Amino acid sequence: MSDHTFDSISEALAASRAPDGGFGPRAGLPSEPEPTALAALALGDGPARAWLEANQRADGTMTLSIGTVDNVASTALAAIALEGAAGRRAADAIADTRASRVPSSPAVPFNADLPGWPWTAGAFGWVEPTSMAVLALRIVLPEATDAIDHGTGMLRDRECVGGGWNYGNRIVLGEELAPFGQPTAIAMLAMQTADGDDLWQRGLATLRRLWRQEASGGLTLAVAAAALRVNRDDDATACTAALVETFARTRFLGDAVALAWAAIATGPGLDRLGVST
Repeated sequence: MSDHTFDSISEALAASRAPDGGFGPRAGLPSEPEPTALAALALGDGPARAWLEANQRADGTMTLSIGTVDNVASTALAAIALEGAAGRRAADAIADTRASRVPSSPAVPFNADLPGWPWTAGAFGWVEPTSMAVLALRIVLPEATDAIDHGTGMLRDRECVGGGWNYGNRIVLGEELAPFGQPTAIAMLAMQTADGDDLWQRGLATLRRLWRQEASGGLTLAVAAAALRVNRDDDATACTAALVETFARTRFLGDAVALAWAAIATGPGLDRLGVST
């Protein structure tokens, strides 16, 4: 991987910046927390961090409101991207909240004592926001051991049969759900440095298979490359090569989230996602 790769991807990402300093889902759209936080990580970007600080709520959360629904899942990304007290406020907000408790049932069995974190405030817990919450806490607030253990316990409970993760549960209506690349990759970012843990080993083995099966998707390739790199997995080289080829061919159709993840996976922003212990 050359510096030219990161330069090309980061230039494409920077070109999508909104006039207010943030980033929308693609060029010309209003700024939103998720692409702005990812761009701040990818580019080490001061204006993007300034946008996040200006739009952080008093309770520390980053919220995208659509009608009566408040998407709060980007709080975890903001906690990692922001610096100092602002990042700590976001991490504290994560540690202090959980998804709603929903009863388990024969149709959708899971451990109701481990609800994880939701996409939207007051909703059911899902694999990706829970994974990002765990990662943010491990990086910014590692002393929040109860919350971290809660999140990793939820991921262990929701693991698909054989390894990897679906978006929400492992079994629905008696059917074992198949894992997918993106939630598996994000869970492996959260689970990094768990060397020797069977869950970690199964997750990596599953991710090595899934990124190849889903290689037509730029976002999946980008997140998978980031996860494989932080876990120091040998498959990172092949996955990154596929990512570079897909970017050269499609430029990810201008998708700012995919571009940001690709810039993270190929550049210095990946260091911000590393867990030291």
